[in-house]
Amino acid sequence: MKHSKYRNTGLLFELLTRQITTDILNNESSSKASAILKKHFNKKSQLFKENQLFNVILESKFKDENKASHLVETTQKAYSRVINQKSIKLEKYNLIKSIKENFNLDDFFKSRVTNYRLLAAIHNVISENYDNPVVTSKSHFTLLEYMTRKTETKESEILASLRKENKDLRHITYKILVEKFNNKYKSLTKEQKDVLREYINNISNSSGLADFLEGRFKDISFNLKKQLPKIEDKVIKIKIKECINLVNNTKINNAESTSNVLKLMRFYQLLEDVKNATR
Repeated sequence: MKHSKYRNTGLLFELLTRQITTDILNNESSSKASAILKKHFNKKSQLFKENQLFNVILESKFKDENKASHLVETTQKAYSRVINQKSIKLEKYNLIKSIKENFNLDDFFKSRVTNYRLLAAIHNVISENYDNPVVTSKSHFTLLEYMTRKTETKESEILASLRKENKDLRHITYKILVEKFNNKYKSLTKEQKDVLREYINNISNSSGLADFLEGRFKDISFNLKKQLPKIEDKVIKIKIKECINLVNNTKINNAESTSNVLKLMRFYQLLEDVKNATR
């Protein structure tokens, strides 16, 4: 769906919050994204007001399509009355300027946003000047489909209720989730944890993931070859050589980053088992 990423307030807010998540996971003492968010999305800003209109649609679900359509139309009217066009343009310019000063813009916008199509549709509908009725019409029906589709799960209901709680409770909940994650994956090797951490960082910056994976596959190949002379069993040695060939023939594809990460995790486990067997 064609639209300007630089003008999409909902998308900009989403990318900044994802960057904040990455900063927290990396234990960074201060988050540049957090500072940008506080500065440009304060309650008096037009950006804050526009993002609130995004949330009206994002958080609304209906069984009746007519009710959904009425809310979309009401949101459009609210946008034209609440948002000052001159001010919002200036605020978006300053927001992009701040992002550019702190991040590489290409990397910042390369993050994979699962609800990108929806955010694009909301932007096209609430801020559309109707120069292109075909685009506006498609975006309108995209919103109706989203708002009337039954996608609610137990997990999403929990997240929805959590958003309504105060900041301290959300912080405690997040801390518990992190502790549970660490306990669940405490058996992972340092290398496997590094792979997971880099994959999580890919939430907000995907440009370096391919290079990282390529370097780690080379590391696996090098270390497996290093272990070969220590292996006495001829059959096992042949199998390890086959694994080395598999590692060397692995093609890094951004579209298959998840499968490559899983493959790398398994190879690191294999390397660990080989090291333990040859000690």
